[in-house]
Amino acid sequence: MPARFTTATWVGIALGVATTAAYLIGAGRSFGYDAAATFASYVATPNLIDAFAVHAVMPSIPLKSIASNDHVFLSLISHVIYSLTGSRSEIVYRLVPAMAAGGTVGLSAAALAKRFGLLAGTSAGIFIATNPIFVENSRDLRGYSLAALLALAATLILIRGGWTGWRLAAYAALLGLAIATHVFAIVVLLVHVVWMVMRRAWPELKQLAPAWIGAFVIGAAANANIEYMELVQHGFPPSLYHPTFPRDLILFLVGGPVVLSVGLWLSTAALGVWAARREPRVWAAIAVVAAVVAVLWLVLQPAYLYPRFFIFLIPGLAYVMAAAVQRWKVLAPVVIAGAVAAIAGQVPGYADDPLALPQAAKAVQEVRAGGGQPCVIHADEQVLAAYTTDFHVVSSADELQECTAVVVVSWNVDLALRDLAAQEFPRRTLLPAYYPAVVLGR
Repeated sequence: MPARFTTATWVGIALGVATTAAYLIGAGRSFGYDAAATFASYVATPNLIDAFAVHAVMPSIPLKSIASNDHVFLSLISHVIYSLTGSRSEIVYRLVPAMAAGGTVGLSAAALAKRFGLLAGTSAGIFIATNPIFVENSRDLRGYSLAALLALAATLILIRGGWTGWRLAAYAALLGLAIATHVFAIVVLLVHVVWMVMRRAWPELKQLAPAWIGAFVIGAAANANIEYMELVQHGFPPSLYHPTFPRDLILFLVGGPVVLSVGLWLSTAALGVWAARREPRVWAAIAVVAAVVAVLWLVLQPAYLYPRFFIFLIPGLAYVMAAAVQRWKVLAPVVIAGAVAAIAGQVPGYADDPLALPQAAKAVQEVRAGGGQPCVIHADEQVLAAYTTDFHVVSSADELQECTAVVVVSWNVDLALRDLAAQEFPRRTLLPAYYPAVVLGR
């Protein structure tokens, strides 16, 4: 057996494969809201360049209003798959996020097992694999797990050091593609810069500066048109203060909304920070993240600010939890108990359709086949278009007269117009899903 395949490596491989397999259970269910919008606008389109959010696929949806939903590098990979295969299968497009999640778990577990021991590394890997926010956002066409994997791989290269031209290029590419997948991964770049400045190793800083610039350029180039639309063309809604965001961020990163998991994992992580209190990198990372969160929360106040944007921090939390387990072995069962509670909290509905999009598309086709005019209320077209575009978009009350039936698939529509449609079309057919759709007929 090659020397590199240590027991820690095999533990990482086993946990990674198990995670990917578990995440692919129910992979044939419908796309979620954001995933469906991504598939319709940036993946299942005629032009590969659409992955960079440069064309409005649906005239009724301004591109700038949905551009932030594009996780560019994942959209590009998915568009290549679509272009080569023509597949519209949900399973196909969930493979990359699920495998990236498995890679994140496996790489974290192996690295932490080598650093802190098998018990600590395994516990940390299980924490990542069962973490509800990580699970939910790694099982659909979203880029969070891919960004986490790329950022983690770049971080491990940085920690190992021993710079050669190829290692610098790989480091820059991985970090740049992490940012290209989700722009918030730029926080990892900031952490890396602070780490190296703290060391005051000026020759190494000079070596790394071109790699950092290259990573920034890759990420900025991929997101350039999106950020231009959001910042210059005012694609974002007006600023909004989120009073509970820092609290929500902490709670969801350590197991929310499962209360028992939060209690067990948060206490372990806190003990882990104490165990690693003499490691400057830990405090530097905490300081950088706290500063970024403070600027976003108190200064920039973007309307869209969710804990899932910081999923790439979960391997860092696994690090301090592994440090805690190494110091106090009794904490390993605590971490596992949190994982059991998290699994129990996620089992109900794990393989259910989040939205009734396939059923709604079938209803649209049935109305059309019967010679009628199927309609959707404006905003729903951006998600239903992942399954069909054979409908008319209604934006005002007088347009309802043109419809034979109205299909409502989400909560993100004009509620007054929806209620008016329900009055004019009193016959209702419910389409079951976690968030059910309804077909309104006369």
